[in-house]
Order: sequence, then structure tokens, then C-alpha cells
Amino acid sequence: MIISKPTEEKILSVAKSLPVAPQIMARLHKMLLDANSGLTEIAGLLKRDVALTTRIIRIANSPAYNGGGLGTIEDALQRVGFGEVFRLVGVVANASLAESNLRFYGYSGEAFRANNLCTALVSEGIARRIGTDPRLAYTSGLLRGIGQLLLDRIAREGLGPSETFRESGGGRLIEWERGAFGTTHFEVARLVLTQWGFPDLVVKTVGFDHTLGDAPPPLVQTLHLADSIVRLAGHGLDGEDAAWGVTHEDLVATGLTMDETVIIRNEAVAAMNALQAA
Repeated sequence: MIISKPTEEKILSVAKSLPVAPQIMARLHKMLLDANSGLTEIAGLLKRDVALTTRIIRIANSPAYNGGGLGTIEDALQRVGFGEVFRLVGVVANASLAESNLRFYGYSGEAFRANNLCTALVSEGIARRIGTDPRLAYTSGLLRGIGQLLLDRIAREGLGPSETFRESGGGRLIEWERGAFGTTHFEVARLVLTQWGFPDLVVKTVGFDHTLGDAPPPLVQTLHLADSIVRLAGHGLDGEDAAWGVTHEDLVATGLTMDETVIIRNEAVAAMNALQAA
């Protein structure tokens, strides 16, 4: 039963209550495409969020980056490089967004964070091997759950406990969302990521609803394959198995072999473990 479909105003209002790290990530992506953006400009952007810069400095000081002795975000940028800082902003954004459980989906915060980060790293690995933009792939993988996060927060303001996904009997997650909210996490993601200024391809990829029968944007096959690899790595989420394409079809679409996906999975898990430790 739909208690009331959240309005765009409501969704964006809830989005405003989230940490600003994802929005900084969107602006950083644009700055990295601008040849005129240098250390001063990028450091100035990151300094808008004190918690973000503090955590990036701490990670850059970790053994994963041969750390120690860094006291400023400028130092961190010089040590790890602009591109790697983009990845770290994503790591911090992911950690700050999902600090608590997604109760209505039945996801623990830890499992949700791990799924997003692993999907981002696997998507990045796929993109590098097939010659597409790894930064866009990483971003799409990292933000794939933003719509679910927002719907869960909206649910806390009105959806009864008896209507959680698990208590509804499971089934297909997308059908539960339509029945409970009158919308889907895909639609919510498109709205919010557009508002935050993410690239159009990221918006279309994260917000692509496969059940509508539309032609998928180029990165969707990467994300589909990443989802299968992430599940094999032990970081899948309930309700998603029936919602994505078949692994063999995605292999054909991307031109990868099964052996290559194993390498991508191992590399992603190793990177994930290192980042989490940091």
C-alpha cells in the first residue's frame, strides 16, 4: 500500500540533511576536467568540509600511502595526487552517508558501505580494462545506492515497521519500492544526482530502471557486471539478485573473460581492504 508518494521537494529536503561530501565529489570531478584547476583551487574546495579534509589527511598518513608527517590537505594532495584524492573523497562520502543501518531495506550500515565501495572499485577495474572512463565508472558504482538511502530515511518518517522489505515477504525489491513509495530508488537517484551536479552519464547510469525496457546508457553494462562480481566477492545485498542482468550477457557486452573478472575482483577486494584499514 502506498501511504504517500514523496514529492520532489520532500526528497530534496531529505537530501539536504546528508553530509556534503558527495556534492564536493561532484564539484571535484568538474575541477579535475579543467586544466586551470590546481592545488590551491582543489584544496579550497575540499576545505569546505572540515570533517572531509580531516579524514583524507588521516588516510593519506596511513601505511597504505606510505604515510606520516602530513598536516594539511595541500600536503595530502601532493603526496597521493589529485586523481587518488578523488577516490578518497568517494571513500569518505560513502562512509559518512551510511553510518547507520538502512532499517527498511534490512541492510546494516557496514554491509551497505561495503557493497557501494566494492561496486565502485570493481566498476573502476572493469572500465580500465575495456578502455572507458574509470572515474565515471567508480562514481556510478559508489553512488548506486543513494536512492535507497534516501527512501529509507523518508520511510522513517511514515512507513510502518510491518512494511519493511523483509517483512513484506521479500521478492523483487523494485516492486516493493513501487508498492511502498509509489516510486523507485532509480527515480530518486536521478533527481538528487542531477541536483548535486553529477555528470549526465552518472545520473543516467545510477538512475537507469531496467524494468522500463529503455535502452541502457553505456555504463549500465559495466555496473551490471560489477554487481555480479561483487556478489561473488561476498558483498551483495538482499533483493538484488533478480534485479540485474545475467553475468554471461554482461561478459559478452563488455568483451571480458571470466578469468579477467576474477582478477578484477581480487584487485578490488585488495584495494577495498587497504582503504578500509586506512
